[in-house]
Amino acid sequence: MALREISKVIIESNKIGITFHTSPDGDAIGSTLGLLNGLREMGKDAYIISREVIPNNLSFLPLGCEIDGTIKAPIYGTDLVIVLDCGNVDRICADLDQYDGTIINIDHHVTNEKYGKYNYIDNKAAATAELIYILLKELNFVFNEEAESVEEIGNCIYTGLVTDTGSFRHSNVTKRTHSIAGELISCGVKNSKVHNSLFDNRPLSKVKLMGQSLSNVELLCDGKVAYIEISMKTLEELNLSHVDTSDIISIALSIENVEVAVVAKEAEDGVKASLRSKNKVNVSHIAESLGGGGHIKAAGLKITGSSLEQAKVKIINSIEKEIC
Repeated sequence: MALREISKVIIESNKIGITFHTSPDGDAIGSTLGLLNGLREMGKDAYIISREVIPNNLSFLPLGCEIDGTIKAPIYGTDLVIVLDCGNVDRICADLDQYDGTIINIDHHVTNEKYGKYNYIDNKAAATAELIYILLKELNFVFNEEAESVEEIGNCIYTGLVTDTGSFRHSNVTKRTHSIAGELISCGVKNSKVHNSLFDNRPLSKVKLMGQSLSNVELLCDGKVAYIEISMKTLEELNLSHVDTSDIISIALSIENVEVAVVAKEAEDGVKASLRSKNKVNVSHIAESLGGGGHIKAAGLKITGSSLEQAKVKIINSIEKEIC
């Protein structure tokens, strides 16, 4: 289904819930808040559904405080749920088992399972945020520099673009990506301000976590894999239970001869892991083999009921199969 048809479904809906994938990143959050702010501006009754809270480094985004983990399932009267940036049902950060209304699935992952009643999957998009920008235009939202709300919505979308492209350096960047970024800047988005909020505003505790994590990095698989473990005890001591680790994994991936970087983070119910690839290794295959998903060069997974040690064995075994 085209975004034009999806926009008609949204216009005809009354109460709209928006959700995303578990362990949400900048694209998931940026896309969601961009759409939420846009729908609110249009007078729509829209709200967030999430089992998790917003990562600290993304809390500067408008309406980010509403991603607080309090609404975990669609509330009464919801006739439409929009799931953003999520490739499969198991990774949806909401309880939808009892929901019998309409689901729209908008994503850019090539592995998307098309689980919605209406699906729009564009794997050529660098970020789902690109698609939200286009969708808002289909909804007749006008991006112009005279409207104060445009900068707020633009900040959300720009954040999705920046984070999912590695600040526009990854190979997923296209002419359209730069065009949208340019249009957002022309409408009032301060690109340097967004970048500073994302990357140059770390609390001391986060810097300490980065130092501790990188000092304990392990090189495995003949130096091709950089592996980092972060215990729940460490996160609790630093009061960083909702920390984003994308900057840590990026540094690990930059190590000479490393092809894959992994950050495995202990949680109450298991282990969450992020994977990044430098060249040819497809980390989405690795994540999918363990119940996760993502992109060729960036993916995530969760192993429920596992210790860090047990998760490490499974993850490394899966990586070895992909590398070999």
